Amino acid sequence: MKHHHTRHSAAERHALSTLPRPAASQHVVLDPARDPFARVAVEAYAEACASEQPWLAEALQRQYQLAGGTPSSAAALWRTFHEAQRQARDGESYDEAAWTHVALHLCGVLGAMNL
Repeated sequence: MKHHHTRHSAAERHALSTLPRPAASQHVVLDPARDPFARVAVEAYAEACASEQPWLAEALQRQYQLAGGTPSSAAALWRTFHEAQRQARDGESYDEAAWTHVALHLCGVLGAMNL
């Protein structure tokens, strides 16, 4: 069976051209001091790179006052929350709006505690 190089149809090319593309110079800045989601992301990054780049993990731990080698209270709470939500999705009475409501309040509390 021969394999031919297929070209996209005009409709496919049009559909592909309408997809949003990120700006090449667009930067995202995380603020772990004020944003608990950013703090969890930086902690996860530090944990992920610790074995291959310990100097980077240590620098992140110092700069953002992360708990060295152990996750912060906020990271542990978020992991527990998401695991509970995952388990709840398997149940019959899962309510996405209720879980979103709790997540928003948890984010506010953790942000106020600066964890």
